[in-house]
Amino acid sequence: MADPFVESIRAGIGGFSEAISLAEDLEGAVQQVSDLGKKELAARAAWRRKKAQVHGDYAFIDAIEEYKRVREAQDMKAQLKAQVIDKWGREAWVKIEEIERRQKEEFAKLYTEDGHDRKAMFQFKLACFSAALIIVLIMWATGVIRELSTAFYGD
Repeated sequence: MADPFVESIRAGIGGFSEAISLAEDLEGAVQQVSDLGKKELAARAAWRRKKAQVHGDYAFIDAIEEYKRVREAQDMKAQLKAQVIDKWGREAWVKIEEIERRQKEEFAKLYTEDGHDRKAMFQFKLACFSAALIIVLIMWATGVIRELSTAFYGD
């Protein structure tokens, strides 16, 4: 008759080996997902490089199209200016230019390239980093960080 203590140890060891094999299988699956993510990132980077190169090769076409749009807008503005002056007079055109200037200024104040004020965001990030740095330095100087590390990790 086998000792029950020995049997329970054998059962525990069997459970541990099953857990270890499960952990190894899980580690293999995680590695495969990680490799897939790396391959996807490499493919995206290669696509971006190719797109930038192709875009650079055809940049003159984009420049011509932009020039056409700017030229059409300038011609349209000249035609509208003539119509407004004929219909309402020169002071109406001056008021329209003032309204245009005001709208451009308001738009520049409200929006930047990506909808955020980059300078304000940078200043906010800098203020947060500075506050965190000051807090950490105070905690380090008073010994709180050392006490926390000994409490969590021991001596």
